[in-house]
Amino acid sequence: MAEAPTSAVYLLKRAELAVRGCAEMAFSEVALTPSQYYILFLVKCREATSSAELARAMGVLPQSMTELIGPLEKRGAIVRRPDSSNNRILRIELTNAGLRLFERGTELAIRFERELLEGFDKGDLDHLCRGLGALIARAE
Repeated sequence: MAEAPTSAVYLLKRAELAVRGCAEMAFSEVALTPSQYYILFLVKCREATSSAELARAMGVLPQSMTELIGPLEKRGAIVRRPDSSNNRILRIELTNAGLRLFERGTELAIRFERELLEGFDKGDLDHLCRGLGALIARAE
């Protein structure tokens, strides 16, 4: 059998898929997807409050946002209200239920990250974070 490729980009993609699987399992405890948690995070931190801003932050088409935010709206986790200066823009806000869901999701994210990184040396983690940060900056 041929040896698997070990290029950095290949390993990065494999790591992304493996970590995403772990995140899906962790967030399933509160019936969230990783993308839905990220939406709650972006709205909570006020980094994105419209569908267009969320789409840009998440790297998806604006049309895809309806599918992503719809379940959160149905659950009562978010509400959309017209922007005070432009009625064509709907601003997304967390409800109290959404804030509780975000807080519970954050607890799960912290737990899953702790479990995933258990056994890694602090120096190795620092080096990995610096390297990934530089890679992201270069790619963007």
